[in-house]
Amino acid sequence: MLRKFIPLAVLALGMLLQTSPASLHALSLEPAGLARAALPAGGLPATPPAQADFDRDGLPERLALVGGRLTILSNGTSAWQSPEGWTVVQAQITDLNRDGRPEAALLVWRPFRSWPVDQWLPHGGRIDSFRDKSGNSCHIILIGWRSRAYGELWAGSALADPVRSFAAADLNGDGSQELLTLEGRYADAKSAAARALKVWEWNGFGFSVVSGIEGTFHALALIQADAGRILVLVP
Repeated sequence: MLRKFIPLAVLALGMLLQTSPASLHALSLEPAGLARAALPAGGLPATPPAQADFDRDGLPERLALVGGRLTILSNGTSAWQSPEGWTVVQAQITDLNRDGRPEAALLVWRPFRSWPVDQWLPHGGRIDSFRDKSGNSCHIILIGWRSRAYGELWAGSALADPVRSFAAADLNGDGSQELLTLEGRYADAKSAAARALKVWEWNGFGFSVVSGIEGTFHALALIQADAGRILVLVP
């Protein structure tokens, strides 16, 4: 039965997807993994911060993404810009590596590079298929302040399944953010629906999958429900 009251976040996502709120589902991250939850009767969208003090100089920085190029702006001036050859699809201010300092999390497409160790291995090339027909691969990259300059805090190898979009939130209430990804296939058009929703957590060296579900996903949204709990909304 459709609830008489639907929160604004649900209505907004429903309008975006041109679908009805009745077809949206809420998911929560439980100890056993992602589980269906009741659509909340209230709540606000959980949105990433618009600015943060990356270099701890007392002045906030913000992100500007234009034409696939990301710029970190400090006092209106470019402090860092993504390299030529990168196409940045999405960027958010996060703390996914759980060091207590903000970073910029980037969803990047760039020319594929195999593992350097492959040239010495007798059976290398395990990630050679992780690219599209144009020879580009998908990556999650963390950019932040490194003592004196901005740089890569962490850059993952080519992903086995390319990410269509991502979000970051503390889904289980432990005080640390998880990474949510909608993932497809390299053979699919970049405009195609995602085939899987996954939740990852930082393991100290990179990210590990803690839960995932398969399906057809066009978008996701996060909503703050009761008691500070954050739910994932998907069609």
